[in-house]
Amino acid sequence: MASTTNHGYLPEDVMVDIVLRLPVKTLLQFKCVSKYWCTLIESPGFVKRHFNHKSNPERLLVRNYIPDTDEYAYALFHDETFCGFEEPDHLQIPITVGSLLGPVDGLFLVVGRSGNMALLNPSMRQFRPIPLLHPDVKPHLSPYDDLLGFGWDESGKDYKVISIQYFWNDELDIPHDPSIVSIYSLRSDSWRHFEDVDLANSGHCSYKSLCNTYLNGVYYWFTELNDQDVSILAFDMSLETFHEIKVPDCLKARGGDLALYGDSVALISCDLDRNDKCVDIWVLKEESCWIKCLNIGPFEDLKWPLGFWRDTELLLETGSSHLTVYTINTKKLRTLETRRRENGFFIYWVFFYKESLVSINGEGLKCLQWDPSSDSIKDLLRRSQ
Repeated sequence: MASTTNHGYLPEDVMVDIVLRLPVKTLLQFKCVSKYWCTLIESPGFVKRHFNHKSNPERLLVRNYIPDTDEYAYALFHDETFCGFEEPDHLQIPITVGSLLGPVDGLFLVVGRSGNMALLNPSMRQFRPIPLLHPDVKPHLSPYDDLLGFGWDESGKDYKVISIQYFWNDELDIPHDPSIVSIYSLRSDSWRHFEDVDLANSGHCSYKSLCNTYLNGVYYWFTELNDQDVSILAFDMSLETFHEIKVPDCLKARGGDLALYGDSVALISCDLDRNDKCVDIWVLKEESCWIKCLNIGPFEDLKWPLGFWRDTELLLETGSSHLTVYTINTKKLRTLETRRRENGFFIYWVFFYKESLVSINGEGLKCLQWDPSSDSIKDLLRRSQ
């Protein structure tokens, strides 16, 4: 028999099922009503069930660059039809953010232009600055690039950031070897140097994808050497090890990018030098075992494929800077309305956002609560190190 509580006449399981359907903003207000509600809503089981509930659908979040102001704009589409969108001021993602990674369980890693980093839960308006990463390097070494990954360590129950920093030797005027690899742990709120750096120093150029490439405890980057030797660099968040994944030989002379397709990592390959550009989709089934599952196109006006929406549609940026959706089953292409300047050059990033009750507060109450009237968080992401 279902249990009841002194908070009403409904059985507790029925009451919980009703509450699971509420948005995060309402649930945060419920936490102030009583200790019972607060304990329930903060419990790990409730947080997970709410995140995965059918009443908390995944929504397409698009980020695009505005060259006139050197800032970024965001569009959050209302539903899977993409018929309307809003400029999501309520998410409070700072327009001064240089890079945005994720989301992982509804959390983003935000990176300022100066390299300052923070974790962000837009639903709860929690913003947690990450300690500055000050590598111990000699004066003649200057940073010139970095590579970041963000994910969940299931065995350690911890969110982690992996950083690969590349330096230039000013004295010899060549890249410095080795790079510096560091790991940030939310649980300890600290960075530590990582010793296994051989693969991170393989000489390959690694690229940031235009969508999230974290899956099941592993973060993936697309890499290439001399425009020919293409591979995937992967980092396991629990084992804290790098490994390299080979790609089919037929892809090594073509441009590509990574995306998620179903419960697999996918390599999106496209020969941009052709007038009739086709997109090949290769899916990683097991270690270095790729299967070509789709050939899409040809497209006359294609700048770059961006990623998949629910495995049934491919998001594309056209040469005229339109965001378009190609439906795989019907082979139809349609243009999505976003903020766009005519004849402007935009680069789009796509994210798949869900509301989340995952707290990044941790011990020490180091989170900042976003205050729209304050510039403290914007300043944090602007200031130089």
